[in-house]
Amino acid sequence: MKDTQAFPQPKLTVAKRRTVKIGRPGYKVTKQRETETNQKSLMFELDYPQIEPRIKPRFRLMSSYEQRHEQPDDRFQYLLIAAEPYETIGFKIPNVEIDFSEDKHFTYWDDVTHKYTLQITFKNKQSGAHTVNPSIGPQTIQK
Repeated sequence: MKDTQAFPQPKLTVAKRRTVKIGRPGYKVTKQRETETNQKSLMFELDYPQIEPRIKPRFRLMSSYEQRHEQPDDRFQYLLIAAEPYETIGFKIPNVEIDFSEDKHFTYWDDVTHKYTLQITFKNKQSGAHTVNPSIGPQTIQK
């Protein structure tokens, strides 16, 4: 066995990005209801005209117990959307389970217009995601 001396590894530190925040992005929120399943959804359209190159906006859902700006409330959760150099923007939304199925939830980032679109659909409270709309009634098949 060779006598080798073990040297400590140099400590690697990653510097935090320090960007100057330039304000909030422009946004538009649209409430929607699907006619077949009666599911409610929200569509968020955010404009980031001065976003840094190669940066795409990200979103995150946050419990009311994680935030420190208001008293925790079980009825609400928060949707946070972030993109540098803009401030992170938060929306207070109902604390209802979100339907993340492929046809109900989507995000889209347009590199040309710098517009971010996010749609979230809430599951119905009765029996999950898919229930029949009572105004339409059950569909019958003629043979």
